[in-house]
Amino acid sequence: MIDSVESMALFIPFHDSDLGRRPRMPGRSPVSPVTLQLLVQFEALIQERHVTRAAERMGISQSTMSAALARLRRQFDDPLLIRTAKGMVPTAKALELARRARVALELLEPGRLHERTFRAQASERHFRILTTEGLALLLAPPIASHLRQHAPGIRLTIQPSDMRGTVEALRDQACDLTIGHILHPPSDLRKKLIYPQSACCIVSGRHPEIDGRITLRQFLAYPHVVWGADETSYRSIETSVARALGNARHPFRHAIRVPNILIVPAVVAATDMIATVPLRIAREAAKRLDIKAVQPPFKIANPDISMYWHELNHRDPAHIWFRQAIQTIAQAVRAP
Repeated sequence: MIDSVESMALFIPFHDSDLGRRPRMPGRSPVSPVTLQLLVQFEALIQERHVTRAAERMGISQSTMSAALARLRRQFDDPLLIRTAKGMVPTAKALELARRARVALELLEPGRLHERTFRAQASERHFRILTTEGLALLLAPPIASHLRQHAPGIRLTIQPSDMRGTVEALRDQACDLTIGHILHPPSDLRKKLIYPQSACCIVSGRHPEIDGRITLRQFLAYPHVVWGADETSYRSIETSVARALGNARHPFRHAIRVPNILIVPAVVAATDMIATVPLRIAREAAKRLDIKAVQPPFKIANPDISMYWHELNHRDPAHIWFRQAIQTIAQAVRAP
């Protein structure tokens, strides 16, 4: 309820006749109240991060949307959206205002979430996904096919990510979804499991010692292939292995670190090294490389794949449609 009261105090009155004039701060020039229309335009600007696309989404001219942004900047004494090499980025104040605006809109238009429908066939929305190269290879083709069939006007950007900085990207609205595995997601992120999976070890089919099973001694004796940046809380398998081994108590050594997981099986096939990877990666690689999958000599947490999104987008009808589409696609991909 506190958030609701704060939101009402921040954005209401919309007209002076509704609740009386807001007290003016000494020495500050009067500002006109924020209207409901301006709030909706602000929401579109924050979600699209592009004046032209926000205008197209609202069905208004670019000049009208630019004027709305200028008015919002004066109203809140903040640039709100800053132009960078990566496009327009919302300020910290803009993100906080967006959170409150969403609550205010739901309070002022109780039926908007039920009445406002998303027409996928007519939409020109731009969605952005952060994920790993391996998951992009798995999911990008069926996602593209689904969008061409059901929402041909929607634009999609899939950006590579090693899962570092993904929380900040979601909070800053730099992406709509992250697909991967975050060991300890913060409370302001929503999560949905879309692809359960397990991990296995892979070795060369001509390995001099390891055949149908691997012992802890062998696991520790041979060097390992790992991928991506240095170990972080977002690098789930490497972190899980280290924790299962007791970190310093049973350290495992890596001989080579490669840019992404798709390179790992080829390195394993050419050496006597070991790697711990998702079982789906091992099975796909075994079709073209001389490698074999074996069970790890200890239990590690399953590197299940989930999609994550920020609370700010949770009730957006377009976002809901897109999340449901991703869930349907992932279910079809994992079906035998």
